[in-house]
Amino acid sequence: MIWQRPSTHSNSIGIILQHLTGNLNQWVCAAIGDETYQRNRPQEFRETDKRQKAAVVREFTQLRDRIQHILIHLDPSTLLSGRKIQGFDETVLSALIKATTHLELHAGQIVFIVKFFLNERYEESWKPSNREQGME
Repeated sequence: MIWQRPSTHSNSIGIILQHLTGNLNQWVCAAIGDETYQRNRPQEFRETDKRQKAAVVREFTQLRDRIQHILIHLDPSTLLSGRKIQGFDETVLSALIKATTHLELHAGQIVFIVKFFLNERYEESWKPSNREQGME
């Protein structure tokens, strides 16, 4: 299912994960964690290598672990230090904010795609349990 698209003009979950992997490697691992990374953004949107779901998930999980390591060891005094990322002048803090909002945007797209294909078989992972959370 990760390579299915809702339409020919939409991205699949696999493409979105490839794109997020490139983006987060560039914006967090390379720019903040000083890792070496050469990004090929156009390649992120191609389905040339339709890898198995397990391989895609494993790669993204490893990326998450590297980002977690970078954030745990981040010196707070560097938050306002400058970085040049994708031609933009950023600070460490602005790069983290942009990476987070970018991840959140695409996470919403992934949820939409899953709901689109599963339809009534989709089960919410969280439901409000009290009035304050929105329960009627």
